[in-house]
Amino acid sequence: MSDPWFAIDINPTVMALQTTCVSQPSPYGSFNLGFHVGDDAATVADNRDRLASHLGRPVYFPEQVHGVDVLRVDANTDGQVADAVVTSEMHHPIGILTADCLPVLFASNTLVGAAHAGWRGLVSGVLENTLAEFSNPAEVSVWLGPCIGAAAFEVGPEVVDAFVSKHRRYSQYFQPVSGSDRSLGDLQAIAADLLENQGVTVIKRVQACTYGEAKRWYSYRRSGITGRMASCIMRTE
Repeated sequence: MSDPWFAIDINPTVMALQTTCVSQPSPYGSFNLGFHVGDDAATVADNRDRLASHLGRPVYFPEQVHGVDVLRVDANTDGQVADAVVTSEMHHPIGILTADCLPVLFASNTLVGAAHAGWRGLVSGVLENTLAEFSNPAEVSVWLGPCIGAAAFEVGPEVVDAFVSKHRRYSQYFQPVSGSDRSLGDLQAIAADLLENQGVTVIKRVQACTYGEAKRWYSYRRSGITGRMASCIMRTE
């Protein structure tokens, strides 16, 4: 049986991976990593143990609240509320959980980070706050993970207004839906634009839509009750 994750090429001094959806049995599949979604806790714990076995240590996951707080963690950090985590410790995996929101991984030669960027966090500054933990944005490599795609992320005018109020150029990433006041938004494109303007020069991404690819990704908007995927990273050199 193949592992339900794949390696991410972000920086030669780190190990990073993205887990995927194993869709059966419904609704959580067999590799849900979220304790908070109603799945059997023992099953989730077994899944996390399998991931920890691969990485060498348990992954530190924060308690995510769609906010902008960044937590710097070490081996003694207990569970805390944050939507981004960073660490300079070697062989200490960190990660965030998603099921439509955009996961973003950061890596330099001395620090790694993981951020949960739903539209609220993205417009409010979670990526800027995470990047501020690094000494030089030009030395940071970033990976944009699977999220709901531009063909499926339908939002109301209040979401568009929030981004355009942040910067007018973000209007180009929203396409009007004919016959309504709603628009389709591109979270990955907004994140890439934002990071480039913060000085990041290396931005990689996976081309994926969590909503549209049910056999590969969990999607809260598609399924309502569903599991969570993990985007993880740790320093190895």
